[in-house]
Amino acid sequence: MLYILFTVDGDWEEYYEPALSEEARKPDQAKMLAWLRWEHRLAVWLAGGRLVHLVHTSPRARDFFLRPEFIALYREMVESRGSIGVHCHEDDPRRAYYSADARRMGRAIGFLTAALRAQGLDPLAYRAGYLSFHPNTIPVLEANGLFLDLSCEPGRYLFHGELPVSDWRGAPANFYRLDRADHRRPGGSAVIEVPSAFYVEREALLKIWRRAKELSAGRGPRIVTVLTHSYEFGAPLKRLKIALALLLLKMYGTFINAGEALALAKEAERHEDRDC
Repeated sequence: MLYILFTVDGDWEEYYEPALSEEARKPDQAKMLAWLRWEHRLAVWLAGGRLVHLVHTSPRARDFFLRPEFIALYREMVESRGSIGVHCHEDDPRRAYYSADARRMGRAIGFLTAALRAQGLDPLAYRAGYLSFHPNTIPVLEANGLFLDLSCEPGRYLFHGELPVSDWRGAPANFYRLDRADHRRPGGSAVIEVPSAFYVEREALLKIWRRAKELSAGRGPRIVTVLTHSYEFGAPLKRLKIALALLLLKMYGTFINAGEALALAKEAERHEDRDC
């Protein structure tokens, strides 16, 4: 059985452009709210409301997405069976990446998690900017009750120039518990990794269809994510592609939210224990 988390990183395109001025790289509230509303609509129409919106925080926009207008929209998503998560871009694109700095990551993740919970929201999931990850983030996630990590793209090995960004070589293509020493292998931490199987803006619909058909034919439960970004909802043709991708995935899998993913993964583990 194929289970799918429809995940959207709450990013905007200018963030990634170091040639722009600092002012030009800041998010635009009106645009972001419009894009998030489209995320919500498509999730309700095509995925039973089951969206995982990952709230952006970064040195450039530490608390921007905690404004009341965004909080109100997150509540609507949750009321529609969606989920909210934490998306930490602790980086300066193509200049510096801080995923290995446990103290810095702890401050950023802890800040956003606590701020969302203070608003009555309960994030369960985390994804790092650029799908980066370091094992020393695992205790940070555990301490903050973020027991679902969505940062894995199996096989990903990304450098920007000489700067290492992300390494998921050899990682499983299905959900697994993160190992405390090596995030690319199963282990005994409290954090369950759910890898990406579909990256909408990078892949043709034909590839998404073939992959969904292949994964749905496998034995046992498979839990994966479909990944896109808020800025993709700003253009009609891109929204159409996302909608078509969701329709294809709906033919072969079941959309779930973050809480359902955790419950399914734990139930699968219990079955494995009984079978041993």
